[in-house]
Amino acid sequence: MRTIITNGLSAVQDNRIKKSVIAEYFEDIVVSKEIGVSKPNPEIFQHALNDINYTHKSKVLIVGDSLTSDIQGGIKFGIDTCWFNPAMDLNDAGIKPTYTISDLMELKEILKN
Repeated sequence: MRTIITNGLSAVQDNRIKKSVIAEYFEDIVVSKEIGVSKPNPEIFQHALNDINYTHKSKVLIVGDSLTSDIQGGIKFGIDTCWFNPAMDLNDAGIKPTYTISDLMELKEILKN
């Protein structure tokens, strides 16, 4: 199952994600404004798993470009994290993702394991 979890306003996210070409690859899209909680709050991750009726956190990976919302939220929720860092920015935030990638194609190898 693939779910997008995004912070923001529903109207903006509808145009950005739900109507985009990638939307067909996701079973669920969770928008923070619709549920009243935002990343990095672990509750948004629990809501996403509840939506798809999935309980195996050990098999969940969050991929995100924000250390402070995506990665920190995943760490707080107790799931593996993958920081998408195409610019190869220095991580000086003290937040340690499980994986770091600079190209989304690198996900294939991570997901195999």
